[in-house]
Amino acid sequence: MTTAQRIELLAQACRHPDLARLLGPIDSSALSDWVAAELGRADALDRFRPHGPIRSRAIAPAHILHIVSGNTPHAAFQNLLRGLLLGSHNTIKLPSSGLPELTRWIGSLPDALQALAISTTELTDNHWQRATVVVAIGSDATMQQVQEQVRPDQTFIPHGHKLSIGVVTEDFERAATLAAKDSSLFNQRGCLSPHAIYVQGDARKFATLLAQEMARFNQHTPAESLSLSEAGAVANLRETTRFLAANEDTTELWHSGDLAWTVIWENDSTLKLSCLNRCVYIKPLPEPCTAETLGAEAHYLSTIALHPFDPDLAERLAELPAHRICPLGKSQEPSLFWHHDGFAPLASLVKWKDIG
Repeated sequence: MTTAQRIELLAQACRHPDLARLLGPIDSSALSDWVAAELGRADALDRFRPHGPIRSRAIAPAHILHIVSGNTPHAAFQNLLRGLLLGSHNTIKLPSSGLPELTRWIGSLPDALQALAISTTELTDNHWQRATVVVAIGSDATMQQVQEQVRPDQTFIPHGHKLSIGVVTEDFERAATLAAKDSSLFNQRGCLSPHAIYVQGDARKFATLLAQEMARFNQHTPAESLSLSEAGAVANLRETTRFLAANEDTTELWHSGDLAWTVIWENDSTLKLSCLNRCVYIKPLPEPCTAETLGAEAHYLSTIALHPFDPDLAERLAELPAHRICPLGKSQEPSLFWHHDGFAPLASLVKWKDIG
């Protein structure tokens, strides 16, 4: 099957509501442009093409093993889409709880594509042995465990612990609406979810507005149910914050009557990990905004979402470790062309064969 033929089949498959809800509209032109952008030409996988004084052809991995987390289905869809577009055989190692949306999509694929995708909740020695490429998403501990299984002849692409932030410089009312969306989707469990919003100006005022918008967002998109440990983490965070707020004027707490959402203003720019589940910190934007002024957690930045989106500010913030800077409200909606953790998602999977 040629790349063009796979693209036509995938374009039809991308209309499935489970995929379209997460990745947005994807047509054949977008898929073709994506291949061309990363591999130089849309037919780079099909034939040798001039490459300086030689001719080269991209070679897709024979078999990709995808190990995905249960935080959100978004990354699992993205990874399988990439593997199918290249024409590789794909094994998806699902979390023990499964990913029903992904399973439905695989079941809806045309036979030619369905033959290239299988899912499992248990990995065998055969799965490891067959893999040409291993792509893993999860905690840093999971990445270490996977690394120990990978052979020298296999390509390993790790996506470990990451978190994101927002930066607001003006237009607080609109920014609060957008920040509530980004902080609430997927119950804040993905690497693209903001843990903190940094505000230029009156951060305490912005926190008040965000609390109102978090409540509003929860009315039409209720928070998912929490496990006992998750509920305990949110309750403990609130109690700790309540104690701090009672003893000093550098902290304030807003929250729902249940455990649906929590907003914490702190007059301290150090980036903290949220306990997730719609718990977000509001902090003053430091000047300069650097990895040093944000603290140790800045090393794990994935995305910085800005409002208003200012290309000049984006370029200044590009010195931070984050690999993506986008408009606020789009944190959870990366472009098909984005570089996940800095990796070119198609180009990082292929190897090249040269003649000449």
